[in-house]
Amino acid sequence: MTRLRHSGLDFSVATLNFLANVGIVLPYVLILFKYQQTHNTNYLAAIVVFYVARAASVFSTKHLNLKASSYLLICLWLGALGSLLFSLTTNLVIVLMGALCLGYTSANIWPYYLTIKLHLSAQTDFKLKKFYWLIFLALGILFGLDFALNWGYRLAFVLLALLFVIALPAGHLLSQFSLAFYTDHNIAQVRPIKPWRVIVFIVFFAAIGLLTLLRKATLQIALPAVLGIIVVAIVLLNLELAADWQAMPANKLRIVNRGFLLSFVLLFNSFFGVFIFGKMGMYLVFAIYLLGFETGRPLYQLLGQHDSQRATIMARGGLILGHLLVVTAQPSLYVIGLLLISLYVGFENPAINTSVYATEIDDPDLAIIHKYRFSTYGGLLCQLCFFGLLVIISRFKQLALLNFFAPTSAALKTTYLMGMVWPLTAISLIISLITLYGQRYFTKAHPQS
Repeated sequence: MTRLRHSGLDFSVATLNFLANVGIVLPYVLILFKYQQTHNTNYLAAIVVFYVARAASVFSTKHLNLKASSYLLICLWLGALGSLLFSLTTNLVIVLMGALCLGYTSANIWPYYLTIKLHLSAQTDFKLKKFYWLIFLALGILFGLDFALNWGYRLAFVLLALLFVIALPAGHLLSQFSLAFYTDHNIAQVRPIKPWRVIVFIVFFAAIGLLTLLRKATLQIALPAVLGIIVVAIVLLNLELAADWQAMPANKLRIVNRGFLLSFVLLFNSFFGVFIFGKMGMYLVFAIYLLGFETGRPLYQLLGQHDSQRATIMARGGLILGHLLVVTAQPSLYVIGLLLISLYVGFENPAINTSVYATEIDDPDLAIIHKYRFSTYGGLLCQLCFFGLLVIISRFKQLALLNFFAPTSAALKTTYLMGMVWPLTAISLIISLITLYGQRYFTKAHPQS
């Protein structure tokens, strides 16, 4: 019986590891596929609500005096509820409630899971067993078969709800393991919420919701009005960023740049990749990013002969070269360019995690949340620049906005290359260069980072 209980806990921990790693994208993919399968506008609304909830949740979390382990359990319960709601009905109100639950979970399950892992690593020799990764692979194959064989995504939502429930014992187990950490570290008191920030928050994410809807459906809104919404959203985003600027002692520029690069590769280029590689372009771009993200750190460490400074110089050089290759839009060079950018993100990510956790003295529970908050700022800034350029090029060329997201002609490639790829890549490169040189100032100002 004891052995069976241990095996059950092992499976639960492996399931939690799986959900934490894929939770940010899997629910979104399931809802998107469900919409593509049924063309039910309720699922379209759910996509928009999920997207906005996911983007907004990382800003609205940690307003209760709870430990990271408690927030992780909340994520699991909301994930189970949201998945169950999607599996039961297509009712608009119900699926929107499900989208809110899954949006919150998708935004927060990985940051809180990583926070607890770092807590345990600081206090114990906690490591994930290789067995856990075998279960991770098995679950990934199971969902892959569902997508490939079109078994019906209602089954996938039932399975997802079941996995969240299975992961609950692991959440409780990690919560118990982390108790020793909290005996030595106090949780900082939550700061009072300022009314003006609530208003800015609501207006900003209402604008994000409208812009997200415009990517999915044709709405009769004048393009100058859309451009005005984008400008207002950029101003509000910078107000939020300025208000949060003191929340992290260092690394802010690196993290904002990380978020911008993520959106540049995964969002913008996943759509533009269709113009270069056809229907499989989106999947190819995602595969390139995944390869770069997972191998960036070990590859550059190997090439730099395990000299961190040399590896960093090579990674930064690759980042700059990657931007220059992307603007060529030549398939082979374009792939290498995206891979170099992804390798840089993969190289930087572990160093950022270690640094933000080490410099967060007041409340280590907040370290990773702050990281994802600033990363989200960068990602949203990229999306707003991307959509602003799209509105401008659509206005001057008399094109529908949806032509970029659902290409009707390969001849549009040159139009979007000059009107969107070149300027957005230039913006990304400028932000990266500011980060690479600006980080020197922050390192001097905060030598402990």
